[in-house]
Amino acid sequence: MSKNKEFKDAVKEAKAAKIPVIRMIKNNLFMVKYATKYDKKLVLSVITLFCILQVLRAVQSTIILKIIIDMLQGDGSLKNLLLVLLGNLIMLVAIEWIDQLLQQWSKAKLVRLGGRVQRDLMEKNGRVDLLCYDSPEYYDMYISVASKADEMVDKSVNCISTLIGSIIAMVVAAGVIVTIHPLVAIFPVAGFIANLMTRFKITRLEYEYDLVNKKYMRKADYSKRVFYQPEYAKELKLSNVREPLRKQFDEALDECREAGKYYGVRITWISLLNWSLVYTVFSFFCVPAFLGYLALVLKSIMLGDVASTNNAANIVRQRLNETNFALVDFQIIGQYGDRFRKLLDYETNIEGHIGSFAVPAEQKELVLENVCFKYPGTEKNILDNVSMTIHPGEKIAIVGENGAGKTTFVKLLMRLYDVTGGSICYGGHDIRDYTTDEYRAVIGAVFQDYQIYGATLAENVVMGEYGKADEERVRKALEMADFGNRLKTLPKGLDTELTKEFVEEGVNLSGGEAQKVAIARMFAKENANAVSILDEPSSALDPVSEYRLNENLIKNAGDSTVIFISHRLSTTRMADRIYLFSEGGIKEQGTHDELMALGGEYCEMFERQAKNYIT
Repeated sequence: MSKNKEFKDAVKEAKAAKIPVIRMIKNNLFMVKYATKYDKKLVLSVITLFCILQVLRAVQSTIILKIIIDMLQGDGSLKNLLLVLLGNLIMLVAIEWIDQLLQQWSKAKLVRLGGRVQRDLMEKNGRVDLLCYDSPEYYDMYISVASKADEMVDKSVNCISTLIGSIIAMVVAAGVIVTIHPLVAIFPVAGFIANLMTRFKITRLEYEYDLVNKKYMRKADYSKRVFYQPEYAKELKLSNVREPLRKQFDEALDECREAGKYYGVRITWISLLNWSLVYTVFSFFCVPAFLGYLALVLKSIMLGDVASTNNAANIVRQRLNETNFALVDFQIIGQYGDRFRKLLDYETNIEGHIGSFAVPAEQKELVLENVCFKYPGTEKNILDNVSMTIHPGEKIAIVGENGAGKTTFVKLLMRLYDVTGGSICYGGHDIRDYTTDEYRAVIGAVFQDYQIYGATLAENVVMGEYGKADEERVRKALEMADFGNRLKTLPKGLDTELTKEFVEEGVNLSGGEAQKVAIARMFAKENANAVSILDEPSSALDPVSEYRLNENLIKNAGDSTVIFISHRLSTTRMADRIYLFSEGGIKEQGTHDELMALGGEYCEMFERQAKNYIT
């Protein structure tokens, strides 16, 4: 796809995100309701105090100013004038003090509220179906929501405060204008309408620009991230992969610049029109000129009326302008709120599923009948008509070259994905009839793409809260995973921080050591696994260490059913049955001796690798 075509498609996609007004209103109400769910007192306090401030400012700028000028023009005593001036000064100081207190108090409170919003998003994202992680559209939506959600919740509270406070202030100012000359109100109202029309258009373009820009910046951020994450450092130094990454980064920035030019020109011209009409014509020329005409030519109003009416008109203009920007925020909140709601309302098919049957307490057989799987939007099956029966306590090996479908097979067994054809049954029921978490609780698994977290060794094994009562269990699990000798050398034992990302005295484990920690997680489970799945967990080890570790794994698994996945065949002789996967299906099956006698693909693979194995 050409860059020009890709950019046009991105713009078209952003334009298609237009939201109806009714939906926008509902989104705003949802965001305010979401804020009150966590801190109702905060929301009501901010709105109330802001309204009080707006009324005080309106009174101080109009009525009190008129009183002062009228007293200067009339026969008012100096004492009364000084008292009015002192009262005005006290009011100004009080308004500023309340304003500063409100800003600092609400800022601290809203930070906490924003943190709660982000925690909700983290929790929600942690519970979405795994297929979401295969979708660029989901990533784009999550990033746009996560980067703005807490800001939008804060803004929804401020938006409502501004709208209510501005309306009250305008009522006070309008009362002054009407008593002097109602035609003065025409100019700020006309400016409001012009501002509203232009700002809405600007905001719409800014929203589209943000969607397009984030799409490209995600690509740029990935290229940038690779250069500072330690797991990429060695390959970056020993290869020329830096060049395509830099090229990808530069291309993403070029695409961002293209979006900037496309939207920037449009936003600039509309902004210029907005400034010319609102801030120049209606604000600075019309009102003073009209009031001057009334006072100097017609002599129908006094100087106090001119000053107070001009200030009242400015208040109306300012409040209308604030209302305008609040309505613009209303539009922004409505747009981002729509994605926020979609993310929170996303209904999972797998995660959190409640089944109609209890998972059997004792081990049962796994039966796969004509299992097929393909990713959404694709035509080709990754797995095609796979059938097998795994009896309780059996040791099963799934072998085959990379890309044969072995890892997808594991994900289906654990119900990380759902089959698109056929069925997987455990204990006589389809695994979709069980509660997902309860079904997974009987399975222990170690994956080839395990992760080591910036936490203590013990927490990395337990994968949760760790207490002193867990110490013996964790130590035993590490011994079973052949990590005992390395544990003795760690400076703080089980409390040693893994990775140096946050703690200088942290320890970076080698690839093989990290895999042993990952394997220890399976042994550390409090309840014995009915089924243990090992998805190439020892791929970073040399063949001799791999053989010994797998032998230890199978021995310590006891009566559990064990399914180990590998494209290296050092452990397959320990298996009761071997299944050779090829192009998404089972090509050969049998014991090691049966498959060697068959002289097929398994035999060829084994003989090719045999020189590395312990005999």
